[in-house]
Amino acid sequence: MTGMLTPRPQPAGVAPRGIVAPGDRVRWMGDRYTVTALSGTTVHLAPAPGSTAPPVALVIQLLAAAADFAVLDQTGAPTSDGPLPTWSMLEGISADSARDARIWRRHVIEVETGLLPDMPEGSTPREGYDPARFTLIERYQRKAAELSAVLDWSVSWKTVQRKRLAFLKEDIWGLVDKRSTRKSTLHGRTDPRVVDLLLALHERQAREQAATDARTLFKSLRRAASAAPGPRMKVPADPTLYALLKRLGIDAMQLRDPTRRRKDRLNRPAPPFGVTTATAPGELVQVDSTALDVKVLGDDGRPTQVELTAAIDVFTRSIIAAVLRPKTAGRRRTRQQTRALLSTNTTAGRATKAVDASLLLALCMMPAPMRPGFDPAASAARSDLPYEELLEVDARMEHAAARPVIMPETIVIDHGTVFAGQTFFDACSFLGITVRPARRRTPTDKAIVERTFESIKSGFSQHINSYTGRDFSRRGKETPLERLWTLQELDDLLQEWIAVGWQTRPHDELRSPYEPNLPPLTPNQMYAAGVQAAGYIPIPLGFNDYLELLPTAWVGVRDDGIRFKNRTYDNYKGELGEGIRNAPSGLKGKKRDGWELRYNPNTPEQVWLRDHRSGEWITAVFKYQHLIGAPWTQHLWDTATAEHMARGGRHTDDENIAQVLAELLERAGQGPDEPGTVHVPDGYGPVPGYGTVPAPADGAREFDPFAGADALDLSALGPLTVLEVDQPSLYAPPPLTGGPDPRSAPSGGTDAEARPPLAGLGDLDDSLDSTARLLLDLPAETDPPQETTR
Repeated sequence: MTGMLTPRPQPAGVAPRGIVAPGDRVRWMGDRYTVTALSGTTVHLAPAPGSTAPPVALVIQLLAAAADFAVLDQTGAPTSDGPLPTWSMLEGISADSARDARIWRRHVIEVETGLLPDMPEGSTPREGYDPARFTLIERYQRKAAELSAVLDWSVSWKTVQRKRLAFLKEDIWGLVDKRSTRKSTLHGRTDPRVVDLLLALHERQAREQAATDARTLFKSLRRAASAAPGPRMKVPADPTLYALLKRLGIDAMQLRDPTRRRKDRLNRPAPPFGVTTATAPGELVQVDSTALDVKVLGDDGRPTQVELTAAIDVFTRSIIAAVLRPKTAGRRRTRQQTRALLSTNTTAGRATKAVDASLLLALCMMPAPMRPGFDPAASAARSDLPYEELLEVDARMEHAAARPVIMPETIVIDHGTVFAGQTFFDACSFLGITVRPARRRTPTDKAIVERTFESIKSGFSQHINSYTGRDFSRRGKETPLERLWTLQELDDLLQEWIAVGWQTRPHDELRSPYEPNLPPLTPNQMYAAGVQAAGYIPIPLGFNDYLELLPTAWVGVRDDGIRFKNRTYDNYKGELGEGIRNAPSGLKGKKRDGWELRYNPNTPEQVWLRDHRSGEWITAVFKYQHLIGAPWTQHLWDTATAEHMARGGRHTDDENIAQVLAELLERAGQGPDEPGTVHVPDGYGPVPGYGTVPAPADGAREFDPFAGADALDLSALGPLTVLEVDQPSLYAPPPLTGGPDPRSAPSGGTDAEARPPLAGLGDLDDSLDSTARLLLDLPAETDPPQETTR
């Protein structure tokens, strides 16, 4: 700062005793003056010899604020001073280091100027420090001896010299002991290259190799360090490496964890962590699938796992939609069964499909209906939702459950096969929804839906009688003697729990930002507050909108109908006219003159074909649906196809496969043949409505489970709906004569007692004869099968 010096020049960093003093020569307003006197804040200036300017008396603030003000030296040149001491540099160091730096500053100033700071005017230097009489080296030696004697510091004169030069260069920061400001590292004194190599080996082991221990990791580190190019790296001993792992946040005991757990831990994002937020309902929705850890009775009569796909609104933490699907793992199959599954373009296992994710979007936009058996508390009219206001704009809310209707704007998904298909993206594009994929193997990008799944399992799944736990260590030995819930019954329980349990439970993240001391809100209360500002627009989906969400296939139409997935579909109203049958659609490219077909794998009894010329949808029904007579799924069709091929049939025999499928549904409705305790995870439970089969009494020769049962009245039986024939090839054809068949009657019994009631139906390997069709109430064939003479 120019002009802010005492008459004696000060070194950099030395505070001046004042701006001016009597006798100083200054420059002001283009003229030169001499300070004659100071009176309070008034400075009296006399013009320099030879100047025509008058004497001046002015306030010292006006003198110092002048643009050309300067204090002149003996030669008339302006003097200057360095900046004031940077005391703020001492704030980031320890108190002892700051105290030593202040002490050194006082002594360095005395060595430089001969006087200690803040000495009164007219003071004389102490003996040995007068710059006019002693050299710098003599002053260095004097100061070193003084510090060693008075402060008991072991200081040499070269140290004083180094301190003085550092003070002139860096001000007060040059006097700080830099050892106290040295930043510590996580790896200490270990070579940084060794640390980088250790982290790289740990990451490769977590991603690619099997679980191991720390000693194996250290051996790999030493081999890699010795083979690395460049200067040799010194790898410390094992105890130091164990301490290094701890400082790097790596638990040596966790190196033996399973591969998936180690991968998840490695993919954990770096702190600081944050919470995903939204400002309105539907602004951000997270969707994912998980196993529900519950056994149910599948549609094929076997216990199976359940997979849940849910959509969670971030703003309200509401479960706005949930879909349950059976999850069956692939089993070891014969070559014929595998060929059957490949011919139907499907896999051995089954779970949630892409169409289920598309239908999940439709469920988000429609009110959840009250189902039979729901508690009245699950009704929207008795909830915290703004029922009256919503009912005025959407009549569907009259019989709705207490679950908000939220239209998603942005959906966060992972890279699972359910959401990676084109079907889900086409559905989101049709509904105007933005899709934001999460990073691969980074579940923290959708942490809210992951945490919600854990709450569903702890609040709902563990209360189901067939709860299996998330792994075998949390699984019981067996399930009690209770029947398994069907998939539909479990879905009813889940939907009721969402309305009564989840939507009415206070959530810690749902607090008012203006009143944080208030209790947390429930998801329904948060929606009621948000919908007042965001508004609500009902979006009713029609039948055509539902079809737009289904997967698409491009097929041709033959004389017998639409051949799709080895099944024949036809429209019995004549809507598949001459312009469609055996006619190209005219759509080129990948469509190859095919007609657009929409289908649902969960209800394959019918498909829908679009006539793009008129825009109408044509419903086509499975040709042999009357043989089945009940709903079925694509998985059941694959199972029936494999069973039919095991009997020697072909995968294109859709009529015979339909009969096998009807038999499979009949067996599924009857339950297992041998009821018993349900062993988790692969056992069966007892038949619903029946107790445990009692054990045979002691001494009994043979236990008869039908002892005491009424005799079967054959005359009261009507037409059979299905033939319970497990191995048709074991039944011989009927004899040519009217006499009894000697092969079917065991010795020692009559023909009526030993012969099975259906033994005369003939060989049912590939087709049905007239007798079987009469029992099945089916029309007779045009050309009955020829009898073979044996």
